Amino acid sequence: MERFDLVVIGAGAAGITAARTAADLGARVALADRGPLGGLCVNRGCIPKKALVAAGRAHRQTRESVTFGTLATGVRLDWEAVQRRQRQVVESQRPEAADLERRGIRVAIGTARFSDPHIVEVDGMPLGAERFVIAAGSEPVIPEVPGRELLITSDQLLFLPSFPASLTFIGGGAVASELAGAYADLGSRVTVLARDAEILPGIDADVARMLRKRMEARGVSFRLQTSVTGLSPDPAGVRIDFDSAGMANRMISSQVCAAVGRRFHPRSIGAARIGLDMGRLGLRTTPHLATSVPHIYAAGDAAGNRQLTPVAAHEGRVAAINALRGDVERADEAVIPQVIFTSPEVGAVGLSYAEAPAHSIQAAVARHDAHGASNSVATGEGADY
Repeated sequence: MERFDLVVIGAGAAGITAARTAADLGARVALADRGPLGGLCVNRGCIPKKALVAAGRAHRQTRESVTFGTLATGVRLDWEAVQRRQRQVVESQRPEAADLERRGIRVAIGTARFSDPHIVEVDGMPLGAERFVIAAGSEPVIPEVPGRELLITSDQLLFLPSFPASLTFIGGGAVASELAGAYADLGSRVTVLARDAEILPGIDADVARMLRKRMEARGVSFRLQTSVTGLSPDPAGVRIDFDSAGMANRMISSQVCAAVGRRFHPRSIGAARIGLDMGRLGLRTTPHLATSVPHIYAAGDAAGNRQLTPVAAHEGRVAAINALRGDVERADEAVIPQVIFTSPEVGAVGLSYAEAPAHSIQAAVARHDAHGASNSVATGEGADY
């Protein structure tokens, strides 16, 4: 059996950063992943999503190009070309095992599960280590509603074999907002069914409202304070029954996407076998990212904190350092920025105004209305905030 100072499970942003950090510290490190390398962000998340958002923006701007003096007649969508470019972008960003091996990282491709607190088996091949970092990512949450088997997730929506004439999202968070805007720009009839009083929970409500109004102007329909009660097959796709503002409603959509969040699934690594405790969205961890098993650390979505790629990379570095050197660093995510890739984009860093009082902060608010700003007028993108 091969033995290492550190074995990292998962080769997304958190896992690859952890493995590289450990190698830079001189540790003998192995990285296990079922493949392809790159994790959620590269293969089924932010990278193909950004490519799709860019394709949507280009399509919309081409349709509207007459206002800039370019006459583009007969504009049509080539969905196969959109998908082909997405795959090319993904492949260009995917890490290569050979590059990691050259840095001294042993790469093991296969399903990794604990058979012992100090042994991970990758498709039956044992890897032993004194320390571990779990960075095995997350899976979409599927709402518990009748007919849930008719739902697709964002993982599937990014690579649909055919373009949907209509598309409905259950959920009003960042992923739903980003993909709703992209598909609307590409020509789909898009509806967002959101549970809360406004989209983008956690973002200042006035910013979320501004974005929603901009998306509505481009054809996206929103139903707020809405809960889905059931799904059933329909010749045109999926029938959706939902309650909105206390009234029962029904609609038909070609596809229905569940976009209510993601959660780490401990079964994927055999967590129960070694006594790992779960938190709300991921493993229960300390501020140093240690789990309930002292020699095992977690990072990224597996750690159950903010599900952002920059957070995952930060946690991967911290987890590797603490696993090898003791708990010398805390995972401080307070000033890691977030960008929501809608049109226009939304950026945030630090606490929101609503969160400040819980931290004994009396926040002052500054607003700048960019309506009429020269760049907004010149680009035709309208008033930014």
